[in-house]
Amino acid sequence: MRGLLIAVGLAAAAAAATFARYQSFHPCAWLEHDTSRALGLPPFAAEARVRASFMLRGITEPGAYDCLRDWWHLKAEGGLAEEDGDTGS
Repeated sequence: MRGLLIAVGLAAAAAAATFARYQSFHPCAWLEHDTSRALGLPPFAAEARVRASFMLRGITEPGAYDCLRDWWHLKAEGGLAEEDGDTGS
């Protein structure tokens, strides 16, 4: 029982931290926010860039999974998904 309470507490703390940082629980908002910060773009330009990157890959209506995958790639790999293989390294 104590382990369950600790797990619920950690999940609540993580959810609160995520919402405090992004003001949203949707991964597309996270991706747009972090793209804006990583590239130094205004929010509207980052949103357009994210949508264009999905369109170039044939994804016309990105779902939460698509955004989460690209957000994770941005955070973990330090790059954006459509740039795979373009760096030459």
